Amino acid sequence: METRFLFITGEPAAALPLLKERAGWGAVVSATTFDVTAGRLHRRRNDSDDFRGVLYFADVRDKDLERHTLGQLAAHAIPCWPDPEMLLAVSARHAALARCVAAGLVDHPVVQAEFTREPQLPFPYVLKVGEEHRGEGKHLIRSARDIPRWEGVASMEPFFKGESVRVLLLGERAFGARIVNKGSWIKNGPGASFEPWTPGEAIMAHARQAMRLFGLEIAGVDYVIDGKGFHFIEVNPFPRVGLSKESLEVAVAMFREAMGAIEGRAALR
Repeated sequence: METRFLFITGEPAAALPLLKERAGWGAVVSATTFDVTAGRLHRRRNDSDDFRGVLYFADVRDKDLERHTLGQLAAHAIPCWPDPEMLLAVSARHAALARCVAAGLVDHPVVQAEFTREPQLPFPYVLKVGEEHRGEGKHLIRSARDIPRWEGVASMEPFFKGESVRVLLLGERAFGARIVNKGSWIKNGPGASFEPWTPGEAIMAHARQAMRLFGLEIAGVDYVIDGKGFHFIEVNPFPRVGLSKESLEVAVAMFREAMGAIEGRAALR
């Protein structure tokens, strides 16, 4: 059967069983560029594609490409889960952080500014530049000599010494992980590993607020915990769902339901 629906994902353990059981679904490399012509979703420079719906669960490193594809899906109302407009909102690192600050989710000072050599917070602080996530574009500023040049707006926050954790939210279910990285102060960067951790009620409630702010059904909300409590770091719309066998099973069930919904919406177009 010809591929008519796409599961774009970095979660092969969750995607492969579903692709085998659902005819008409296929996978492509997440870095592929998609366009819409006459209401038809297709890979760039491909005249035969006619994709009718997408399950989009991939953290694409090239954010310009990601924004292009999500923008195409949103502008042309291609059936997609999660909502591409919501994914666009949360993937914009600095705008998303500003939204969290405005919603009262952040309990520490945040400075967002264009390039300046003047320190904006007491040392040490963290400077985030660019739009990439996964620890990319983060700088630990210990003195004015550490301040790099950057383009556009950057975000600056205090550096918290403590335990890095993630609250993984899958619909109404919540799971937790401790993020360990002995090779870097950037815990969720390359070399990170995840260990089981049980989140408390307060941090789970906070994480749900962050997820609802962006209208997500799946989210990984990162924090640093120290002697003063937990400090919000960021919302990840494409977290690792296979923290445990149970979390993977929950995610697969959610993906399966979403695939059915996408097929139903496509049939009505």
